[in-house]
Amino acid sequence: MSSDRKPVAAIVGVFALALFAVRALRGDKNASKPSDEQNASNSKSTVRVGTSVNDGANASSERALNAPKSHASPLKPRATTRDEIAGGLAPIELCARGARATVSPFGATVVKLEFARDGEDGARDDVVLGYDDVESYDETTGRPYFGAVCGRVANRIANGTFTLGSKTYACAKNNGDNTLHGGLSGWDRKRWTVEDQSRSSVTLSYESENGEEGFPGKVKAFVVYSLVGFGERVQLQCDEKEKKVALKVINCAEFTTKMTATTDQKTPISTVQHTYFNLNGHDHGGDVGDHVIEMPNCHTYVPVNDETLIPVGKGLEKVDGTKFDLRQPTPMFEKSREGYDNSFVVAGADATRPASELPREAPRLAARVSSTTSGRVLEVFTDAPGVHLYTGNFLSPDMIGNTKEHARYERQSGFCLETGWFPDAVNQNAKVGKTYPSVVVSRGDTYSHTLTYRVKRA
Repeated sequence: MSSDRKPVAAIVGVFALALFAVRALRGDKNASKPSDEQNASNSKSTVRVGTSVNDGANASSERALNAPKSHASPLKPRATTRDEIAGGLAPIELCARGARATVSPFGATVVKLEFARDGEDGARDDVVLGYDDVESYDETTGRPYFGAVCGRVANRIANGTFTLGSKTYACAKNNGDNTLHGGLSGWDRKRWTVEDQSRSSVTLSYESENGEEGFPGKVKAFVVYSLVGFGERVQLQCDEKEKKVALKVINCAEFTTKMTATTDQKTPISTVQHTYFNLNGHDHGGDVGDHVIEMPNCHTYVPVNDETLIPVGKGLEKVDGTKFDLRQPTPMFEKSREGYDNSFVVAGADATRPASELPREAPRLAARVSSTTSGRVLEVFTDAPGVHLYTGNFLSPDMIGNTKEHARYERQSGFCLETGWFPDAVNQNAKVGKTYPSVVVSRGDTYSHTLTYRVKRA
C-alpha cells in the first residue's frame, strides 16, 4: 500500500471499529457483520446500525433466514381465528426502533404503520387508514384498496380492453366501462404466500394464472416489505484532505416496498402500493387539509378526462400555471378544493423506463408531505416513472366498514402517493410514445418497482 493511502485506510479502520462499538452497545449479535445498504435517495454513503433489512426481490439471504421471526398478531383485539391461520392470513408484525408495521397476506396489505412521537419507547401513532379484520378488506362495498398491492395492472384501463400484437383482450370491468386496479378480483383480494420473514422484513408471493381477470400469461409476483427504525442508519462523511471521518445518525424511519414479477408470455404488469396516510394518526378525524405537499421533481402531469379519469390521449403537459404545480410547499387543498386523483412524472432517467426494463438509477424523491398539526413529515422515493396523488375523494363513512378502532374516515381523511406507471399505459404508449412508458412485459423480462416511505419524527 502506498504511503498516501495509509491515512485513508486508517480512517476507514477507525470507522469500522466505531461502528462495531455502536452496534455492540445496541446489543446487536451481528455486530461483526457490517452492512452496505444505502438510503432511499442514495445521495450519500450510509450504513445501517442495528437490525439488517432485506430489500432484495428474493428475501432468502442468510441474514434474513437467521434473524428472529416476526410476531404474528391479530388485526383487532381478539384471537386470530383458526381459519385465518389455516388460510395463511395471520397478520405479521415487523419491528424496528421507534417503528412498527403490520402486514396481512391478504392482498399483501399494509394494515398499520406506527411511528414514535418522542424517543424509542414513546407513544406511537398509526398513520395509515385500514380495517380491524380480514373480512372487511374482502367484503367492503366501497373497496378503497386500503394498504393493498394493486395488480396485475393498477389504475385504469380504458374500456377494459387492450391489444398485444394482433389479439385484443377484454378484462373484467369494475369502474364503469373501465378496468380499475386489476379488475373485479385483483391482487388486492388474493391470498399471498409468506416466503420468508425476519424481525424487520417479510417477503410475500402470488401466482396469477393465465386468463385471470382477462389478462394473458401466468405471472409470478413478489413483494418485499422492509422496515428501518429511527437512528438505525448512520451517514459516513470522509474528508481525505482533513483526514477526518464524521458519523451522523439519520433520525428517520423508512418502510420500503420492492415489487418484482416475471411472466411466461407477453402481458401488461403495473403494480402500486395503495396505502392511505394521515400524518396526524389514522383516527385523527377530519380531512388532511392541514397537510402541506411538495413535489419538487414533478414538472409534468398526465391530463385526464374529468369524468372517466382516462387520459385524453395528448401525452404529458407541463404543470406551470395549473393546480398541478405543487413543486413548492402547498397546503393540500389550496389549489383544488376538490382534491386530486392524478398522475405526475417524477423527473429523472427512470421517467421513461418501460416496465420490462430494470431501474436505471437510484430512487428519486417523488413527494414530501408534512402535517402542520403533528409536525410529522413523510417523504416518498421511487424508481418508477411516476406518482399518482389521490386525496381520498371517494371516501365516506357510509362506504367503509369495520375501521380500525372504529375510527370515522370522512371524505379526504387520507391521501395516497401511489408510485408506478401511468393510467391506461397499455393503450396510451402506442399513441404517445416513450414519454408514456409501456407496461408490457415479456417472457425473460423482470418487472421491478421500488418505493420507500421515509418518516421523520414529529
